[in-house]
Order: sequence, then C-alpha cells, then structure tokens
Amino acid sequence: MCGIAGIVSDRAPSLLPVASMTRALRHRGPDDEGMLLGAGGEPFRLFRGPDTRAFPHLQAFSLDGCGPGLRVALGHRRLSIIDLSPAGWQPMLSADRKAAIVYNGEIYNYVELREELRGLGHAFRTDSDTEVLLAGWAQWGEGCLSRLNGMFAFALHDAARGVLFCARDRFGVKPFYYHHREGLLAFASEIKALAHHPEVPFEPDEGVLSGFLTEGFLDEGSHTFFKDIASLPAGHVLEYDLGSRRLSVRRWYELPVPQMTRDLPAEAFRSLLEDAVRLRLRSDVEVGTCLSGGLDSSSIVALASSLGSGPAQGPGHASFTVTYADAGFTESRFVDAVVARTGVSSHRVAPSAHDFSEDFAPFLAAQDEPVPSLGMYSQYCVMKLARGAGIKVLLDGQGADEALAGYHYQFGPFLAETLRRRGLGALGAEIGDLHAVTGRSRAFLAGLALYHSLPLSGVVVNGARRMFRTHASFDPGAFDPTFRKGARGEESERHRPCPSLQAERHRDLMRTSIPALLRYEDRSSMAFGIEARLPFLDYRLVEAAMALPATSLIRGGFTKRILRDAMSGLLPDEVCWRRDKLGFPTPEWRLLAESASFVREALTQGGDIGGRLRPGALESLLRAPDAALASTPGLIRLLSTAIWLRRNRARVLLETPA
Repeated sequence: MCGIAGIVSDRAPSLLPVASMTRALRHRGPDDEGMLLGAGGEPFRLFRGPDTRAFPHLQAFSLDGCGPGLRVALGHRRLSIIDLSPAGWQPMLSADRKAAIVYNGEIYNYVELREELRGLGHAFRTDSDTEVLLAGWAQWGEGCLSRLNGMFAFALHDAARGVLFCARDRFGVKPFYYHHREGLLAFASEIKALAHHPEVPFEPDEGVLSGFLTEGFLDEGSHTFFKDIASLPAGHVLEYDLGSRRLSVRRWYELPVPQMTRDLPAEAFRSLLEDAVRLRLRSDVEVGTCLSGGLDSSSIVALASSLGSGPAQGPGHASFTVTYADAGFTESRFVDAVVARTGVSSHRVAPSAHDFSEDFAPFLAAQDEPVPSLGMYSQYCVMKLARGAGIKVLLDGQGADEALAGYHYQFGPFLAETLRRRGLGALGAEIGDLHAVTGRSRAFLAGLALYHSLPLSGVVVNGARRMFRTHASFDPGAFDPTFRKGARGEESERHRPCPSLQAERHRDLMRTSIPALLRYEDRSSMAFGIEARLPFLDYRLVEAAMALPATSLIRGGFTKRILRDAMSGLLPDEVCWRRDKLGFPTPEWRLLAESASFVREALTQGGDIGGRLRPGALESLLRAPDAALASTPGLIRLLSTAIWLRRNRARVLLETPA
C-alpha cells in the first residue's frame, strides 16, 4: 500500500512539482520514497528523496540534462508490507529495463501468479508483488488485469510501446485522480497532491457542491468536488499514447450480471470467504481487524483467528473497536462475545466531543472532500487507534451489505421481485417475516413493494428519494437560487425504483454506495499509514454473490442469510442472528451539541458558506440554541463544506500529518 504521483508534459518546468506532489503523500507511505524521469528511448533516470532508505548513489530529483520533448515523471511513497527489503523500492523497473511502474495496492494472489510466470520463463529477484505485476504486464499486457485478485491503482510507463498505462481495480478500492488539459497530465493517489502542481486548478466545482448540499449527491461518477480534477472510475484504465499524445479512458472490468441464478451451499460460501480472508492475511507485518460487533466484521475476526498462528494470524490477532456509551449506539456486548469466542485481543476507543472538535479538521484534510455524516469519523478513530498500537494492516467488512443484501432499503427491490416472480401469497409471507424480524410495519413494507413495482411520476419518485435519504440535507430553500440551479444535470440513482434485488446490489456496488464508502475507508486508513483490506470485495465472492437467488440473501426475515448460515456455529448466536443493524453507530447529535461553540466558529470563519445561502439563513442557524443547532438536518454537510472551502481557498499545500 502506497501513494503514487506523476506528470506527463513536454514543458520541462511542468515536471518539477513531482517531488512535492510525492512528498504530500508521505502519510500513505512513510517508509520510503523514490522518483523517476523517462523520455522516449532514453534510459530511465531514478532519484531519491529525503526519506529514501537505501541507494545513496541516487541524486535528488532534477531536470539537469533534460532536453526537449515529452517526458514522464513518476513519484512513489512506500508503505512496506510485502518484501520489506530495499529490493521492493519503487519506482521499479522491468527485467529488460524498458518499463517502469509506480503502484499502490496489494495483489493477494501474487504467490500463485509468480509461480505461473516462472513456468513461462520469467525470473524474479524480489519477493514483492510489484515485480509480479511488471512480469505480468510483460507476458500478457493489459490482459494481466483480469488475473489479479487484489486492490490496485498503478501507472506503468512502457517505453517500448510508447504508452503510459494506468489502471484501477475492479471495485475502486484504491484511488486514482487526474487532471488533463493543454498538454499536461498530472495524477496522484489523493487530490491534495495535485494542489502542489501550479498548473492544476484547485477550485470548487460549484455543480458538484450544489448537488451535494441540496440533493445529497455523492461519488456517483468521475466528477470530484474540484473543477477539472476527475476520479478514474473503478474497473477502468487510462492510457496516454506518448506518440499521438491522445488520452483515452475505457472500462476493463464489468461486474457480471448472470442471466440465471445459481444457489450455493452455505459451506461452499464459507470456504470462499475463508479463502478471501486467507489471501488477505498474507503480509510481512502484523495484521489486525476492525471489529464493530456486527455480522460482517465479526465473521472476518472469527475466520482470521482460525487460520493458524504467527504474527499476522491466529491467537495473536488484534481487533480494534470504536465504542460509545450512548443508548442505541453501543455494540460492546456483541464485541465482548466475539472476543470471548475467538480469543483475539481487543483495543477500544471512545471519542469524546472534545476529541471530535480537535480531530474534525484533520479528518477532513485527510478526506480531501466534504462528508455527509460522522459515521466515517468513527472509522477514522479506529484507524488512529490501530496506528497507536503499531498495526500497519487491517481487515474490514466493507462490501458485505452491498453484495449480500444487508441494507433495509434493499427490501423494496426484493419484495418487488417476490411479487413479480412468486406472486401475492409469497409477497405477504415475506412481508410478515420481515415485520417479525426487523419491526418494520407491514404497511411500510407493502409500500416499498409498490414503489419498486409500479410506474410512478417523477414527483412521487423524488419525494420518496428524499424520504429514504441515508443522510439528511440542509433545507434546499435556504440556498441561493442561482447556486441551486447550478447543480449538475445528472440525477442520483440512489433510492430510485429498482425491479430486482440483483439490480439494486449491482447499482450499490458500482455506483451509489461502495464508491463513497471506499473513499472514506482509504483516506481514513492511509492518513495513519494503515492498509485496509476488504475480504468481502474479493471479486470471486462478489461474482458468486451476484448469481445467488434473492431467497439466499433475504429469507425468514433475515438479511445476508447465506452469511448467517455459513457462520452459524463459528459466531456467538447473539451476533450471528442479530436483528438490529447499526453500521458505524455515532452519537452525532450529542457530539455536535457538546461542541456547539466549535461548530459555530467553523461555520462563521471567513464566511465560507456566505454567497451560497440566502441572506440571513446562516445567521438564523447560528442563533439557534445548542440542541436545536445540533438537530439541524444536513449540519455535517454544511460544517464539512465550510471547513473544506476555507482550506481550499488557501490552496493548502501542507501534507496530512503521518
């Protein structure tokens, strides 16, 4: 896990910022750094930085002797996880020294791929997955991507083929941002690194900001909150032809949508999940697990603790939990049950309102973009706790709800599918089971079934979407009309009618849910130099889950039924058959009320929201009592936007503390 940056330009001065761009990502890779300059048929030139651990013969990055013509500059920050020796240093050159790569991620099946490539005649001098990726490119070209089981974002300069080839993993676990305009291509793992290039605009995209504040749109496309800075979509490649200077972006992976469903025995599903966990325990450093007390993280802890002994596995496995004493927000008894059953060590943190007011600005700096709620702040606190314990790799349960139907809003497509395929009697039975297990009213569930079954007007659909909205937004009428009208024309797909559970899960995984959650996961973990690994997003498991019939996922009123069946007996019953769902439970109202002075100060400093709200709207909000202020719908959206705007107006060039 690392941070990457790069520039392509025929203007020599435009290449110089690669050193500061790389340095801005130090928190992602505090263990080492390196840079490279390539041009045409000339040999690659490698450079060191202040944190380079070896290779004293290398010089600091410079353009001395750089003649005219197109040049590629690459930078890398290393978080040493596999092959901790200097041999794993990047940028790494191919065996024939005609290709160079900067790579962020982990290829979990690199051991098996290395043996296959050895059989094809390749020799290896390191134990790193980076070298395997280079050899895979030499052997299969772009076809190597489909062989990779892992998370990755990389840029590979193939001088022989005259291309800069960049790719992002199937579900977008690892980030890749870029700016392309007027002969300049600049890219990086985080947007903050691009701020170090003076030719990259660092201005808010008012359309994205308006859609976020007024309609709740978030991470549903390639647009970012910054004008002319795009995110390479998950499962896509970006290729820059160094001869024609043409940039193209295209999809390399599409999540299959099987035409026929295929059931899977619970034992087979458990074996698949166990293998996903086993691969993600491959590490030369200790591996821990985030443990919320919910089904997903508890399943990972149970499997990881059963897979053997050693520094990264077995009884020494460590778990990390955020906990609150507030009624309705604590899962401690479930965590206690899992810890008692598995024998893992337990580390816990209970953030206070003071912690929140101290942490919120650094947390947003790590995120680079505004956030809609404080659930991701709780995740940030877990990563901070793990960093304090010396852990560099954490397993987490992201993706299980999307792939295995763990969200209650997925009941609607499930019930609509039930009505269409199995009839009114089956619909009534499923509604009865869901009511008994979840407590949702029969009328509400029946309404969901109709919402996803009948043709409805746009007015009805938009009203329903606002009612079902995961995170509240501030009163749209309080915003300046011009600002509201500036929202991007694309409409959010979230909570729109969907005919089947399979279609809803596909949408959640590829567009409406996972992209935003992975952004939070990556930034919060890498802010502390921690690699987060996600077994439930192993593509084999996801593709198998997409082929399951709906009744394997929701049955007897229980969500994620196949996972519950698979883990029954391995998990305590009170965890395996929990009827409630909390996610990352955070007492948002209390934290905001107890830190109301901080909230008011952040909203008023510099008038950052001014000009986007109607006159007097902000003043009215700030005069409200603490409890009323904390209860304001969409307050976190406003607060995070205010701090984000103020930070960006100064074109922040400070790296996130590591």
